[in-house]
Amino acid sequence: MTRRVMIGVGLVLIVMLVGWFEGFYHPEAQHIASLQTDEQVASAKVVQLDGQYAGLLKSEKRLPAERAALAALRGAVPNGPELDNLVKSLWAAADAAGVQLSTISSPQPAGFGVLAPASIPGPAQVMLIIGVNGSPSQVEALVNALDSEHRLFVVDSFSLQDPTGGSPTKGSKPSGAGTGAATGAGSSITLRAFYGLASSDNPAS
Repeated sequence: MTRRVMIGVGLVLIVMLVGWFEGFYHPEAQHIASLQTDEQVASAKVVQLDGQYAGLLKSEKRLPAERAALAALRGAVPNGPELDNLVKSLWAAADAAGVQLSTISSPQPAGFGVLAPASIPGPAQVMLIIGVNGSPSQVEALVNALDSEHRLFVVDSFSLQDPTGGSPTKGSKPSGAGTGAATGAGSSITLRAFYGLASSDNPAS
């Protein structure tokens, strides 16, 4: 009799143990495993966010320099012809070189009057021819001064008038021009200035 009771009690204990495992321990173990997985995912996310935050801090430090570079680009290639500022830049360069501008002209561009396409790649340009009163060395100084201006200029060619009365020399200082102390007229520079369009891919737009 005692043996049967002990067997019955053992069976009851086994059933209770199985019930506890299936009803409480196993679900709780799965829940803990799920929480551990979530913790690993969250930890990885924190590492990712830390990396992004560090990148933002670096970008913030570069921001002033990038803004300055963008401002310089907008000054070199403005969002429009800005002809008044263009002329001011030419006069400023002439003043720095110690020469006098006698004329500022712009030839009619090729295709003038033709309807422009809807999208124009790159910046637009203004062709300019400026007449200069000055010695060959002063004209060369003007070319260098134009390169130092905020506005972007590209000098295509220049013609130097020989102050001794000889023929003009294109693209180089004429021989026998001396030190440039003499002053003559008739020198000229052909150059281009650039500006952005709303429909172009100008990065300053």
